[in-house]
Amino acid sequence: MKIQAHEHGFPFIVVDDYFTDEEMEILWNEVDNLYKEDIFLDPVDSYSAFDENGFLKMNKCIHLDEYFAKKREKCEILRINRKIFTEEVLQQGKSWFFTNFIKTCDYDATLLSYYESDNYYRAHTDASTVTGLFWFFKEPKKFEGGQFIFPDYKLDIEVVSNRMILFPSFIKHQVLEVRLHPQYAGQNMGRWCMTQFLDSKTMSDMSETKKRRDVEKQNQIKKDVKNVMFNR
Repeated sequence: MKIQAHEHGFPFIVVDDYFTDEEMEILWNEVDNLYKEDIFLDPVDSYSAFDENGFLKMNKCIHLDEYFAKKREKCEILRINRKIFTEEVLQQGKSWFFTNFIKTCDYDATLLSYYESDNYYRAHTDASTVTGLFWFFKEPKKFEGGQFIFPDYKLDIEVVSNRMILFPSFIKHQVLEVRLHPQYAGQNMGRWCMTQFLDSKTMSDMSETKKRRDVEKQNQIKKDVKNVMFNR
């Protein structure tokens, strides 16, 4: 691993060659199988945040912890991504943010996202303490766009395969639109991102409770709209 700590108004860590060749082979074997199973969800089914303009993102994703809830030991990705908790990664640069966080970190959740043509993720923050994004894609690269930016800081981080970036989750971040030539559509040639949301178990439980309440509220709104339409 090649680890670099940065300060750009906020601390972040960039790790190149994050996984070994053997770990990358394990990752791709599982990702290829999951892709063939066609289990990835649209924004409407994957707890995607939204505003008055609609969903903030357009991509396909799966929450691995939920999908493998009763068979976690069968998920190789959830095994090899434990390395994010090593002090070698989080304490690099001795940033106050990361060195203080690692003392309370005891929980993570993993989201696997796939972007093809016209897919994007508008500027947003995450409901965790630290966000870790791991990028990977088939090479030679067949897509354009998909840049990762911190819009409030006018900072663009190059999306490199086998690169991890970690940053405070409250920093707004964004994925620009991906452009994949039609001849490569549906062939697993787009932009992959494995997101790990790092937190304490207590904060995670609070977040899950809020998420359930938000979903229940959305379902009630949908039900009310249907009732109004039916009784007009």
